[in-house]
Amino acid sequence: MTDTITVRRATIDDLDDLAAIDRAGFEEREQWSRQAWADELAAADRVVLVARDTEGLAGAISIARQFDTVDLLRVVVAQRSRRRRLGERLVHEAVWHVRDADRVLLEVRHDNAAALMLYARLGFRAIDRRPDYYGPGLHAVVMQSDLPWEALS
Repeated sequence: MTDTITVRRATIDDLDDLAAIDRAGFEEREQWSRQAWADELAAADRVVLVARDTEGLAGAISIARQFDTVDLLRVVVAQRSRRRRLGERLVHEAVWHVRDADRVLLEVRHDNAAALMLYARLGFRAIDRRPDYYGPGLHAVVMQSDLPWEALS
């Protein structure tokens, strides 16, 4: 495994890899289809970034800009690249593209401890809960962080 990871905007050439990393990173009912990723790449209000190393796609993120709010839609990191702060890097790099926004919102499954710790480390705070958002008994924690982040300047 290499420590050299490059992050860039995703292109249509990344589509198969995006669908594959999503299948590996999420339970079936929560996976985005290849078409969903194609729609993300085509949407004018989205920023989709990919992180690559010598082994291929290491991670990806998609965010949407809605006026002064950024919605963090998806973060996925390949199993081999976890615990290397790649999720944190992806969030920072994606938000940098919309750094003039006022806040970032996201939803995360209540039992996703790794993601909850990542977002707390980045300064997100829980502002709401959506019962059964991901299915029966699988609640979403809605989190928010105000911008700008000092690290983005």
